Amino acid sequence: MTLAPDSITVTRPMSAPPTERPVLPLPGWAIEAFAAHDISPMISRIVGESMGLAFADSRDDTAFVEALHRSVTENASTLKDVLCGEVGLGNLLLVHPLRFAELEAERRVPHASLQRSYRNSFAIQWDEWAGVLAEAAENADVSRLDALAAVVALTRTIGSYTEVVISSAALSFSRSEDAFKKSRAHVRQRLIREILDGSGEVLSPADLMTLDYSLGGHHLAVQLPEVPQVDSQRIVNALRTSVSPMHTIVYPVTLGSSVVWLGSSKPWSDDRMVRAVDLLGSMEVRASVSEQAAGLSGFLRAFEEVRSVEEIRASVDSGELPDVVRYRDLRLEILLMRDRQLAAEFVASELGPLAEHTSEASKLRATLEASFRLGSHVAAAEHLQLHEHTVRNRLQKAQDLLGPTQDRRTELQVALRLWRIMNVA
Repeated sequence: MTLAPDSITVTRPMSAPPTERPVLPLPGWAIEAFAAHDISPMISRIVGESMGLAFADSRDDTAFVEALHRSVTENASTLKDVLCGEVGLGNLLLVHPLRFAELEAERRVPHASLQRSYRNSFAIQWDEWAGVLAEAAENADVSRLDALAAVVALTRTIGSYTEVVISSAALSFSRSEDAFKKSRAHVRQRLIREILDGSGEVLSPADLMTLDYSLGGHHLAVQLPEVPQVDSQRIVNALRTSVSPMHTIVYPVTLGSSVVWLGSSKPWSDDRMVRAVDLLGSMEVRASVSEQAAGLSGFLRAFEEVRSVEEIRASVDSGELPDVVRYRDLRLEILLMRDRQLAAEFVASELGPLAEHTSEASKLRATLEASFRLGSHVAAAEHLQLHEHTVRNRLQKAQDLLGPTQDRRTELQVALRLWRIMNVA
């Protein structure tokens, strides 16, 4: 769900709320110190603590973290300008904090988390500026009364600024939340989320009409790890043309990643699935494709399959896997990686010296794997573009290091596949 441009974002200055105590001017020696102070470390601290205190569930969502960083940066920079007298409280033009509030509403972040993050942010900023003020007062050798007056002025200024910003952010959050609650797309996202977490297994007829996707059909899931929901429609339209699903539905896994389900009234043939994979490859997008599965359990299973593929993809070096990966091609790795410790011990036990991170071990692994897969050292030599004697010597060296390999072909082939995934020493 994307809001219409400028539907909520403030385009006019924020108004300072009435206050019983007017903001007091800061002395010149304090303003001079504030202007020279570097706020970059403080911004990083605020972002880090906010992710831990208020947004822990989104710490792996890169787009969310970047949006928070832009919000905190603009907020802290504007407060610095206010303290230095360059901007008045009645003329604040904040963009990113309000956009971040809209984003929080879209991501269904609790309002209490927004409040918690702001309270922590301004507590950090008060501590930071109070420290700068104390040091400046000492360097300027001002009287205790003048220093105290400056602290009062600082506190009132930050307090008034905080009230303006929090009120505006809360209003932006509420407006966005109301807009999303009323949108059909938002309701569909909620229904999918409830299905995935197990709380929406029984949907009402009205819910099923809103979902507009038959859960009783045959499903194929495609995760697009680098395509946000807002940009997925082009790919969905191409898949509709290529493989003719009866229904499609898109769900945003994160801000920058989405999953598409393709529903069919009949089982997906391998030919249709291959056409889907080929199409995705021609569009030059990264994608994970499930196997076909039926019914509500199949809807859930297809989702888990593409998520499992993405977990494996995140574990390998770039280039180890093609851009488009089918679950069927990684089923063995996914099964064995459910216990990473056991898998690591298996690889180390089977490969021994060949599991080392050396050029020699890498050559022996590649030669052994090619020999197993192709069935002969002649075919392996052709595949690796090496002389047959070189391949024969490498296989002999591998056998010297590993012992007899003929009776352990299965174990060694599995260990070699796991090594690529785990990169285990």
